[in-house]
Amino acid sequence: MSKSAMYERFCAAIGRWRLPEMAAFFALALLWLAPAPASADNDHRLRVMTQNLYVGSFFQELGAARTPSEIISAATLTYQHILATRPAERAVVIADEIAKLRPDFVGLEQAAILRTGAAPPATAVTFDLLQSLLQELAARGVRYETVAVVPGLDAEAPTALGFDVRLTMRDALIVRADLLEEGHVKLSNLQIRQYIAASTDTEGYSSIDVTWRGRQFRFVTTHFALSPALAVPQALELVQTAANTTLPVVLVCDCNANADNPADPIFQNYPAYLLLKNAGFVDAFRTARPNDPGFTCCQEENLLNVTSTMRHRIDLVQFRGPFTVEDVQVVGASPTDRTRLGLWPSDHAGVVATLKLQSRDDAD
Repeated sequence: MSKSAMYERFCAAIGRWRLPEMAAFFALALLWLAPAPASADNDHRLRVMTQNLYVGSFFQELGAARTPSEIISAATLTYQHILATRPAERAVVIADEIAKLRPDFVGLEQAAILRTGAAPPATAVTFDLLQSLLQELAARGVRYETVAVVPGLDAEAPTALGFDVRLTMRDALIVRADLLEEGHVKLSNLQIRQYIAASTDTEGYSSIDVTWRGRQFRFVTTHFALSPALAVPQALELVQTAANTTLPVVLVCDCNANADNPADPIFQNYPAYLLLKNAGFVDAFRTARPNDPGFTCCQEENLLNVTSTMRHRIDLVQFRGPFTVEDVQVVGASPTDRTRLGLWPSDHAGVVATLKLQSRDDAD
């Protein structure tokens, strides 16, 4: 679960045709009749996504550790728990979803790197979730380019296994490579910033100005702290910096609403959310599906729960400006999305929104 409090604990501790010809004919006919692959490329539709990749631990053991021996024991258990969730295999399932929907822009949270080594700094990579995801996408013929990486927690601790474990947390923004190569998208004014009001996880955001099929907007991805005491000033800082523009803005985030408030499942009373709403941001999911709870968080820590335990909606696509919502969907939340070993692809579901940005010509 992407909660800043978890990371704080961690950082603190660390014709008459022959039969084959006839078959080929019908195969081609079926392909012709089949719906085209999901894409937002037509009619100037923009498709965006937010997805928390989930490193594989809630870090309770490290949060409870106090002595050096307890830290070593906790780091060992945490490392083993992370490996048990098979992050690289889960990236395969997430890549399948992205390849099917082909969003133009994807904001990723917890795009973690896990390393081991005999002494600090550990450098032997056990997994790199961002690279695994990009490689899986490329293998499916849907290449993405990394546009921004927002650094987060980078902590190392010894284990009882004879080596150190180092965890590097990052958020990232990726863009479909074909859009860049074919000139449909041009990017400028990249900004990567860590919030002044940040926990030890050093939350931040990335923003970039986009010229997209003749239209212009700013794309922002962020990951707020769990605590409102941090999230509210972070949201305010985002409004005063990344969102301080006359351009239309698309904001995707793991916004970390208060997951301990079951009376607020649709996120209406979270103060950072209200701050963004008062700044003119519109919640795409709530606009398109006002009566759908749209839960995106959170599955059990080990991801092996048979029945979904998602009870909160904290992963959001928001926008400000002349957008209309064509469609919004939650992905990775169905039991059929689990891996062959029964693991959910993440403790979070992803959110994919298809938007249409009105141009000056449209207005005329």
